[in-house]
Amino acid sequence: MKVAVIGGAGMVSKATVFDLMNAGVDTLVVDLRKPSFDVNYIKGDLNNIDEVASAIRNCDYAINAAQYYLNLNAMQACLKAGVNYIDLGGLFWMTNQQLKLNEQFEKAGLLALIGMGAEPGITNVAAAYLHKKFGTPEKIKIRNGWRSLGKNKINWSLDTQLDEMTMEAPVFEDGKFVYKPPFSLSEECEFSAPVGKIKTYLTIHSEIATFPTSFSGVKYVDWMEGGDGIETMYSLAQLGFGDKEEVLGVSPRRYLYELLKKKGLLGYSTTEKPDEWEAAKVVFHFSNKQAEIEVVIPPNPELGVDATQYGAGVPPSVAVQLGVKGKGVLPPEKVVPPERFFDELSKRGFKIILRAFSYWEDVTKKSLF
Repeated sequence: MKVAVIGGAGMVSKATVFDLMNAGVDTLVVDLRKPSFDVNYIKGDLNNIDEVASAIRNCDYAINAAQYYLNLNAMQACLKAGVNYIDLGGLFWMTNQQLKLNEQFEKAGLLALIGMGAEPGITNVAAAYLHKKFGTPEKIKIRNGWRSLGKNKINWSLDTQLDEMTMEAPVFEDGKFVYKPPFSLSEECEFSAPVGKIKTYLTIHSEIATFPTSFSGVKYVDWMEGGDGIETMYSLAQLGFGDKEEVLGVSPRRYLYELLKKKGLLGYSTTEKPDEWEAAKVVFHFSNKQAEIEVVIPPNPELGVDATQYGAGVPPSVAVQLGVKGKGVLPPEKVVPPERFFDELSKRGFKIILRAFSYWEDVTKKSLF
């Protein structure tokens, strides 16, 4: 099997590439810049669809780890090359655009597995497991938290983080989507140690785009996230640093990126040992009971990645190693076998916990793997 990782020189995709190579998968990185580690590499720019299609033509899968604004370009490159497509996510609005390509991928006999990172990705597979075991709930709540035990860093796309701080957040209520300001809803959430209690906030996310149809009959779906640095990022966005339009000849968002880079706050140096942990919960609410899966994600300091990077980077590699199949543009809850997927995550240090209880009984808790 041969797998291309588009954008494979990035902060998150390092985990993808190393997981593939450790499994003996023939791995190719396609990116504008050469990776800092030893791997087969071809220079490619997603603004040139033909160029990328040519680079990936002989691959079985292409994992797109580039900035999500270019997801549609990467999908078109896969259609041209006749290659199955996987990405790490695209926020709600991009997910809806990607789903419109379903017919093209079906006709080509190709799979486009969208949102196969941590959140989305692991969360989607967790929801599929809960649905299989307990049926369709009245409400689905998705919660994500993180905690740095040392210095907090910008560990994934600054653009995507600022989009989450500035774009209206969808909530599925009573059969329709409603849109609310980011951070307009919040909730304290207790995660397993070392993450602990975190205040989570409503932001835009892509699970909301697919859960209402994947789990037909659900009446309510929302997403909230929180952790070290999120309030600071929101404040910066409110001050205008999330804006792309130039002020005095400079984009505030671009200025913030360059400033963080200068301060050494973008990613980790080769001498640093990342120590951020992350956890995600998917909670199914029924009329008389509740069930949830929590996934606790560790850092991988030997690889030089924290939990956010490791958690988003590993799942697409696991998906291709499981040989995921299908035709059309599909979310993880419709494609990935939960038991096999979670078994593979557990081998990589992830902890998967199932909790189920009636509202008048004690919690039943067990590790699934």
